[in-house]
Parts: sequence; structure tokens; C-alpha cells
Amino acid sequence: MLLRILLIVTILIGLGAIAVTHFVVRPHVQTIIDARNKNLQDFQNETRAHGKTKATLKNTETKLTQTEKTLDETKTQLTATTAKAVEQEKRANNLDQELGRTKQTLSGVQADLAAWTALGIPVNEVKNLIADFKKLRGVNEAIEEEKKILAANLKKAEDKIKALTGGEDDPDPLLPAGLNGRVLVVDPKFDFVVLDIGANKGVEPRGVLMISRNSKLVAKVRVATVQPDRSIANIMPGWKIAPVQEGDQVLVY
Repeated sequence: MLLRILLIVTILIGLGAIAVTHFVVRPHVQTIIDARNKNLQDFQNETRAHGKTKATLKNTETKLTQTEKTLDETKTQLTATTAKAVEQEKRANNLDQELGRTKQTLSGVQADLAAWTALGIPVNEVKNLIADFKKLRGVNEAIEEEKKILAANLKKAEDKIKALTGGEDDPDPLLPAGLNGRVLVVDPKFDFVVLDIGANKGVEPRGVLMISRNSKLVAKVRVATVQPDRSIANIMPGWKIAPVQEGDQVLVY
């Protein structure tokens, strides 16, 4: 009998445990399962969202890189455009200056044309006029050359006359004070002497010198030609007091 009672008690305890498990533990386990499922679902949602975020970030980075590249290209194009604009502005300024010069030239041409029109010379006669002008210019140049030759010949003739006559009409050049020398050569036939003084001592053509001997005047001479250390002088007519001799002293007049 006792065994039956124990068996019944055991069965009742088991039934109670089953009941407790069914009504108490099972809801709690279900709650845990639901929480796990929710957490899993949230994790999966977060994972998908993270994947979308990474994709969006990568796409954004790609767009940013493309934007930076486009910006660099835009800057390059802007620099080139700015340089081109500066060049165009410079060219425009040069064209304005050239236009101003052209206008000035055109004004001058118009003035020349008006002056030419006022002359009343037909254009078809210009060629003949130019040819005639060239001929006249050639004749004029020939005349000028002939004048130069004639002037040179006249100068030579005047110099020769002055050398022969002494050039009394021209003032005598001033010779250095204290100038003195000696007679080296005497030509009594043509009345000229060679002196040992020249341009180095200040002797000048047509200069007048005295020739003396023993402190007495012998003659007066006029220099004809001058070399650095020599000179040739002609004895002046009317001033040959005595024959000139080699070694005679030469003094400033």
C-alpha cells in the first residue's frame, strides 16, 4: 500500500514538474528564443545596413575621386582659358596700336594724295617725271663733281700763286717766340733754302723768318713747305740783303 502511495506521489510530482515546465519554463525559454531570433534578425539587418553603408561609402569615394579629377581638369582648363584670354587681350591691344598707326599713316597718305592732286600732274606722267628727275640729278651730280675738280684746281693754282708771290694779301701766321734754327741748304738760282726746323718746332706754311749772320740781317724768307724736322722757304723779293750761306742762323721775324 505504501509503495502505491509513493508511486502515486512520484507520478504527481512528475506531473507537477511537467506542468511547471509547460507553464513556467517553456514561456521563459520561448522568450529567450524570441530574443535570440530578434537579435539574429537585428544582426542580419545591421549587417545588411553595414553592407549598404560600405557600398554607399565606396560609391561616394568613387564620386569624390571623379569630382576631384573633374575639378583638376576644370582648373587646368581655367588656367589655359585665362592664359588664352590674356594673350587675346594683348593681341587686341597690339591690334589697337597698329590700327592707330595705320590711321596716322592713312591720314598722311591722304594728305600726300591731296597735295599731289593739287599739283595737277596726271599719274601716267609720273614715270616720265621720275626718269627726267633721275637724268637731271645725274647731270647735277656730274656738275657738282666738275665743280669740285675745278675748285681743287683753283686751290692748287692759288696755292702756287701764293707760293710764288708770297701771299701778301693773307696775314702771316704767328710762329712760336724764340724759334730758331740753321740753314742746311741754299739754292741761289731759285732763291730757296732748306732749314733744320719743321712742324715739330712749330713752323707753319707761309710763316716769315729772318736769316742773320754775325747778328746782321741777311734776308727774309717765307716758308713754302713743312716737314716734321725740315722746312723749305723762299727768299722774299726785296729782302735779300746779302747772299744766304749754309749755317746762317734762322730767327722768328
